[in-house]
Amino acid sequence: GVVNRFPRGRTFARRMEILESVLRGLELEGKTVLDLGCGSGQVSLLAASYGAHVHGIDIAPRMLDIARDSAREAGLDDRVEFEEGDVLTATLQQADVTLLVGVVEYYREYEEVIGLAARATRETLVVAHTTRVLYRMALRRIMFALQRASVHFHRAEDLVLAAEAAGFRLEREEREHAFTVLVLRRDG
Repeated sequence: GVVNRFPRGRTFARRMEILESVLRGLELEGKTVLDLGCGSGQVSLLAASYGAHVHGIDIAPRMLDIARDSAREAGLDDRVEFEEGDVLTATLQQADVTLLVGVVEYYREYEEVIGLAARATRETLVVAHTTRVLYRMALRRIMFALQRASVHFHRAEDLVLAAEAAGFRLEREEREHAFTVLVLRRDG
């Protein structure tokens, strides 16, 4: 909690600023959005506030409870649906836009995650991913080890290559100290 509130708090706020800009530019009114690893639903609700119909999937039931409560409180529960599932095994509905925000690092199999997301995406794939900064990687490895979980630090370039192999091209890249946001469009 302390780590998330102080050092990471500014990082999360900056990432949301960039994601707001990206989503606003996608003109989401009437489009469908698939939010893989939606967590507490913050980005799902942002997309819904821009007029999208959003389907969020997350593996953590507690996070989904928060997402559903937040949707109700925001008056957006008619625009969002949240489902429990793992990105690698869930049946993914086709969507105009797919979001992978802070989720790829939880999977060793990043190529498979990107490939599954790409197959479900008609237009745009948005990936927000942790940057490989040594002190942050060490801190996160310690935090995850204490929780008996794992985290994987993939290079943004490798994620782009995986998306390109799945028929997408990099349209926009926003690099910050602690994260990178990639906007990839389907070729053709």
